Amino acid sequence: MDRILKIAGQEDYDLTVKLLGKLAAKNEEDLTEEELGWMGHTANLVAEYEQKHAMTPIDVRSVHEQETDVQKIATALGYEPHLTDIIRFKMLQRKLNQKSLATLLCMSTTKVSQILSGKREPDIEFLRGLHAKLGIDGNVLLETA
Repeated sequence: MDRILKIAGQEDYDLTVKLLGKLAAKNEEDLTEEELGWMGHTANLVAEYEQKHAMTPIDVRSVHEQETDVQKIATALGYEPHLTDIIRFKMLQRKLNQKSLATLLCMSTTKVSQILSGKREPDIEFLRGLHAKLGIDGNVLLETA
C-alpha cells in the first residue's frame, strides 16, 4: 500500500478513514506486516488531523449499551441522530462491522450496506432485527426512521 504522507483536507481524511475501515474489517491474523505498519502510520495521521481540526472522537462508553434515549445518544454524537447514526453508534459500542451486523440480523451484507448508505429504505424485517438484536427501542426506530 502506498504510504500516505499527509491528510490535506476533509476529502483526504474521509478517503483515509474509509481505507482504514476496510483494513480494520479484516481479521487481524489475515493482515500482512505491511498492512499493519500502514494502519499504524495512517491512524497517527488521522489522529493528528482530528486534533488539528478539533474533531472529537465519539465516546461510545458515555452511553450505556442498552440505552435507547435518543437525547443521550445525540449528546454523545454531538448532533441529532438519524436512524443510521443510531445504528452506527450501536455498532461502535458492540464493535460490529457491516458484515457482522448483517450476520447478526440474518441478512445479506448488500442489504445492510444499502440501508446504512441511504440507498435503500429500512424494511420491517430490518427494523425488527435492530430491535431484537441491538435492543433499539421500537419507538426510537419509529422516531428516527
